[in-house]
Amino acid sequence: MSETLPKRPRVVTFGEGMIRLTPPRNERLERTISLDLSPGGAELNTAVTLACLGVDATWVSRLPDNGAGRYLARQSRAHGVDISHVSWVDEDEGRMGLYFLEEGTDPRPSSVLYDRQNSAFARLKPGEFDWAEIFKDADAFHISGITPAVSETARTESLTAIQEANKASVPVFFDLNYRSKLWSESDAKQCFMELAPLVDVMFASRGGLGTFFGIEGDHETVMAAARQKLGIAACVMSRKRGKKSRSLKLSGMALGPSGHMHQTDWTSIEVVDRLGGGDAFAGGFIAGYIEDPTNLQRALELGLAASALKHTLVGDFLVATRAEIEAAVLATDGGVLQR
Repeated sequence: MSETLPKRPRVVTFGEGMIRLTPPRNERLERTISLDLSPGGAELNTAVTLACLGVDATWVSRLPDNGAGRYLARQSRAHGVDISHVSWVDEDEGRMGLYFLEEGTDPRPSSVLYDRQNSAFARLKPGEFDWAEIFKDADAFHISGITPAVSETARTESLTAIQEANKASVPVFFDLNYRSKLWSESDAKQCFMELAPLVDVMFASRGGLGTFFGIEGDHETVMAAARQKLGIAACVMSRKRGKKSRSLKLSGMALGPSGHMHQTDWTSIEVVDRLGGGDAFAGGFIAGYIEDPTNLQRALELGLAASALKHTLVGDFLVATRAEIEAAVLATDGGVLQR
């Protein structure tokens, strides 16, 4: 008789996928004669990290049925992400969202130029996804503050998805991610205030908690206040130090029901590409959390290791095995990630 393999945890993410166009060799966009293509998108990046850690990651989105959409789908599948719940639409129902990354090096900062207006995802229709079906056997749901900012219908569907996750008793992870190029601070605040009471775990910065919820103080104070005021189970922060383009220090903090502040040491890393680092942190933390919600320290360590490794790779996606991420956790010696 064959043995039944243990069920792998499954996490659903929801958000827009985009194609990133980057001038090679730190060139300026206005002068480049070629562009490197790579896939990206906050929740898709997180799904890829979860897949690296052996989690069944399902990404829900909307793509145009053309070469650009199929490119993103192919890249997502190649990195182990389930795209069976992606909604495919004709080109006249929306285009592929793009963004241009101009990579700087000291003293010139990097910059991002978005080209995503009227994308297929921005024009999604309320009720387009069968969330009750999508959340069957799911262990967690992840969404960022970018998704409801894309359009009014994306905002409506974000709320619907979170409400359906609540009905299905699926824990909701929310990244308080604000993009000023997508909407105003006042619109974001109104939306985040509506979503927060429905969230279980929130990734946030001290500044974000102050701006959108009026919570002020030191890190431990604001995290404890966020739990009490917003009714979340845990508040999680990833922190960065360093103004140089090629060097950075990372750490993580989390406060849950026990009231104990969990935190990691500062880890020094050599930066190859910053984009996607926060999404990798979220993926690592979620993987650790669903394995053991009581061990926030372990979840933080996985998140920090995933983020550190992502910073060493070109593109938005983490490419690493579970063993390599575990090794990065163990390789932290005196706050320096050993290579």
